[in-house]
Amino acid sequence: MAAVSVGTTAPVPAVLLGGEDIAVSAARSLAALGIETHALGDTWDPQRFSRSVTHFVDVGSKAGVEERYMEWLRDGPRGAVVIPCYDDALETVARNHAQLAEWGYRLSEADHDVNLAMMHKVRSLELCARAGVPAPRAVSVDSRAEAERAAAELEFPLALKPIHSHLFQREFGETKLLVADSPDQLAATLERTLALGIHMLVTELVPGWDDQIVTYYTYLDDAGEPLYQFTKRKLRQWPVHFGLACYQVTTWEPDLAEVGLRFCRGTGIRGIGTVEFKRDPRDGQLKFIECNPRLTGSNEIVRRAGIEIPQIAYLRALGQAPARVPGYRTGVHQWYPAEDLKALRAYRAAGEMTTGAWARSLLHRQHFPMLGTEDPWPSLASFGVRLAKVVRRRLPR
Repeated sequence: MAAVSVGTTAPVPAVLLGGEDIAVSAARSLAALGIETHALGDTWDPQRFSRSVTHFVDVGSKAGVEERYMEWLRDGPRGAVVIPCYDDALETVARNHAQLAEWGYRLSEADHDVNLAMMHKVRSLELCARAGVPAPRAVSVDSRAEAERAAAELEFPLALKPIHSHLFQREFGETKLLVADSPDQLAATLERTLALGIHMLVTELVPGWDDQIVTYYTYLDDAGEPLYQFTKRKLRQWPVHFGLACYQVTTWEPDLAEVGLRFCRGTGIRGIGTVEFKRDPRDGQLKFIECNPRLTGSNEIVRRAGIEIPQIAYLRALGQAPARVPGYRTGVHQWYPAEDLKALRAYRAAGEMTTGAWARSLLHRQHFPMLGTEDPWPSLASFGVRLAKVVRRRLPR
């Protein structure tokens, strides 16, 4: 994949906030330009072990990480480009962009109010409607009475989605949402989340297979023009139906690109825009799921296809104008073996896939999210952390 030129002067350093494997991918992209990187993360995060990361800073991952980001940045490398790699980091930058600019940091263009709205499920749906993009029906619920109203207005099964995903993840891990099959289950589930201080949105579930979940990627300049347009498709995910991609492929889907660009322009996205949809088999429409205006966990497959998003964001933050990307490789597959094996068991138990069909789907050249001979330690460290967790779970109390 071709790297974007950074010029002849000494490169400005970059600060990568959070992100784990996202930060590993970003650091590798920036290392191709000879850029010094400071990666802020947790003790056992994989970016700590990457050869592409120049400096690793352990700021932990528990509550209060936003304050610790700002505490470090207060005395950090002035003039550096700050790139958020996760929701906590995106919120930190969006809420403190004026202070960061005063301290001398560089940020790629963004409408920070829109970015905060995209992290709030209700506000993102309001902007989606304003852009004229279809979405599942949804009702915000903060009480049992509101849950009863949602049960009367919407058709079961229903999903309970967190208003703020990163707050939900601290309690529920890799689970992205909760499903209710009846009014009583809806009320009980809501009572559980409200007790944790997590506000929820009840939404319709778009039916159909997991391979109908597709994503549009772009970077809109200050005039709203895309520097690239990219699409990919999930083939499987873990947890199944409501999780993260464990097997995916790069595609080019013009109708997805059209709806994705309409969403980003209509909502006011500037800079990085990553929008997920699911194709509804009932009417064939692409229904909005969520938007992440930052680097995502699929950044490495985008790089493998030939688009260096971190480099583009970095250069735009410095006021440079990297050329528009004319195209990329389709048919690039990325596989997460451990998660996909768990997904296979779940799909098979539900009668949705056979072992033979699963095996045949893997008859392609496979790429892995972090594994690389030039930088093997992040992947090995991640495997070690997972193995330790399995051992701890199986040890007697």
